[in-house]
Amino acid sequence: MKARLLILALCVTGCASAAIDNDWPGVGKSCGEVAHPDPKSPPEPLWKRTTGCATGFFTARPIHITVKSTVPGGGTGVGPTFEADFNADRWQKKFVATEVTSLRGFWTAEGKYRATHDKFGINNTARDRFALDFYANARDLPRMLYYGIGPRTSTTDLTNFREREVRAGADIFNPFSAWMAAGGRVESIWPQVSGVTDPGLRSIATAYSEVTAPGITSQPNLIHYEMYAEPRRTGGKFQFDYKASLNFYQDHNTGHYTFRRFFIDGTHTFHPTGSQDEILTIHDRFSVAGTSGLNVVPFYMMETLGGSDIDGNPTLRGFADYRFRGIDVLMIQTEYNRRVWGPLGLLGFYDVGQVANRASDLSFSEMRHSVGFGIAIWAGNKIWFKASVGLGSGEGRHTYFGIPSF
Repeated sequence: MKARLLILALCVTGCASAAIDNDWPGVGKSCGEVAHPDPKSPPEPLWKRTTGCATGFFTARPIHITVKSTVPGGGTGVGPTFEADFNADRWQKKFVATEVTSLRGFWTAEGKYRATHDKFGINNTARDRFALDFYANARDLPRMLYYGIGPRTSTTDLTNFREREVRAGADIFNPFSAWMAAGGRVESIWPQVSGVTDPGLRSIATAYSEVTAPGITSQPNLIHYEMYAEPRRTGGKFQFDYKASLNFYQDHNTGHYTFRRFFIDGTHTFHPTGSQDEILTIHDRFSVAGTSGLNVVPFYMMETLGGSDIDGNPTLRGFADYRFRGIDVLMIQTEYNRRVWGPLGLLGFYDVGQVANRASDLSFSEMRHSVGFGIAIWAGNKIWFKASVGLGSGEGRHTYFGIPSF
């Protein structure tokens, strides 16, 4: 309820001054012409008229249907999206609100107000724009997987828990040049974690305690402060895009769950033969967290490796989602993509990574490995969809379908 009130407040604020476009009369006309084509218009095949009608349901403004993944393991959600623009001078302003629910009972909702402006500075070489976001989002995840903490957990340690989370905050992003940008974020996080009641599932409450799953007994409000820099190179044969981020999570209730985190996340992109139809990508992530005194990092805020993380980013793709969980993480992924015919391409990847409870325990000799292959759908010079299978974990295979994150 708290999340939906926050999103509703953003919606009311945004819509009050928005110039709302209504595409639905055009959609109605397009769908009417499926059965009764306009005799004054050039004739079109039935499949093309049908496609034009169906597309409107997923693109029309101010409201259309959205189909997207909730979280890994949560299934694909369907729901409404509201969009409105209200621009003024050099400011481009937009409000978007989306809520999707999957057949498995997972749902996510978000309302975001974004204002962008031309880059500041006469000699600024950046291609992107200054951006200011105000947002509120929430998710209810009735069945999440927990194997314990550390790099040596077993599949027999598997339990399930329910996670609800509400976030509200603001983010600022400023490009200083073509090779450097920076920004910051302030947000409030309201987590809620519990066991599951399904008799067919093993609940986290029956197997773990506050010692082995920190944060299971209490989930206070956290205030998150972030500062980040983004060095990048967006042109040429060799490109890279990095984010170095310093984070502070403050528990204003007990102080017990206050912690800090530093991470570097980067992607290198090559075109080995110079062709845009061939892409070699190297992605790396290094993340370490620290606490003071007897403070701990809540288990639901720890890094995960295996399949995809909670935000849908691929990690060790040969393992199950959320298979390893820890305070610190080191991961390197290599992926090769090649377009072979029209929009169809092939891909292969190799992932290595490790979680640890101390940064000093991270070691290349202790890393887990996975390999895989799949297909990709191209549009122009970009990949818009991937389907792959990950192997080499010793724990079976793991499949992935979705929109790529790198």
